[in-house]
Parts: sequence; structure tokens; C-alpha cells
Amino acid sequence: MMVRTFISIRIPEPSSLKGVLDDVGKIDNVRPSPLSQMHITLKFIGDVDERRIPKVVESVRAACRDRRRFDITLSGTGCFPNRNRPSVVWIGASPAEELTSLADEIGKRLSSAGIKFDDKPLKAHITIGRCKGPADLSGFLDSHKGEVFTEFTCSEVLVMKSVLSPAGAKHSVIERVELV
Repeated sequence: MMVRTFISIRIPEPSSLKGVLDDVGKIDNVRPSPLSQMHITLKFIGDVDERRIPKVVESVRAACRDRRRFDITLSGTGCFPNRNRPSVVWIGASPAEELTSLADEIGKRLSSAGIKFDDKPLKAHITIGRCKGPADLSGFLDSHKGEVFTEFTCSEVLVMKSVLSPAGAKHSVIERVELV
């Protein structure tokens, strides 16, 4: 059986994002992300044979073995691919260097284990909305520019399972990998 898999950092107090999610939900053609699914995706693997999940977990463990816990700040808003044709609305995550280093190390370990994954460079963010047609985000982006939404200590990296349905994706934890 195939398991849709990704590697992420969970946002521990997502309630701090309720206000900005309420704001994004007021924009025509934008569906806010569920508060319960707030996370930073480090690597998206996609469908992987369930028999290979232990290799995914070991790859993440190896990448995190000597990693120290670190502080993350969620601030500012933006969209992919651009303001004129947005499809995803996001909040930025920093420090970008630490997050990129972690994602790159996980990618190296996955490659060594023969696990294929989406190899796009990390743009550290959390998705807070998805556009279902043309959307004017200019007022929203301007009003939240540079705003700090929350800060937290990253103490673990999660190997996640995602099940798609008409009601949206349902995420569950396969394995938690603690940082030192």
C-alpha cells in the first residue's frame, strides 16, 4: 500500500494564528487551512510504499541525530507563485538558514536511502490558505507585512501521513524524532 508522506515541524500553539486565519478566510476565493494542520513542511515525499516507511524514519533520525533544538519565528505573509495569480497564502518561518540546513540534511539522507522526494529548495513557511480562483490579497498582505505571529522552540521533527479526501487532507503522525 502507498502512503502519502511528508516531513514537518508542527506549530505547537496554532491558536496564536486564529486571527490571521480569520482574516484570510474573509478573502473571496480563499479557503483557510485548518488550525489543526499548521506545520512547516521540510520535505514532501509523496506516495511511498508502506514497507519503505522505516527507511524514511531512519533517514530523518540520522539527519536529526546531533541537531539541537532551536527557536522558530513565524512572521510576515506572502503567496505562491505571486500576487497576480496566487494559489497558496503563507506565513514565513525563520531562521531560514537553520530550517534549510535541516531540510537539506534530511534530503541527503532520503537520497542515500533511495527514497524519492520533491527536491525543490525550501521556502520556509506555513500554508494558511489556498486560492480557489482569482483572489485579491493586496490588502491582506499589506496589513500583515512584517507582523510577528508567534515564536516557539522546535524540539522535534515529524514523519507525517496525509490522506486526501473531498473534505481536505487529514494528517497524522507516523513518527516523532526528538532534537537534542
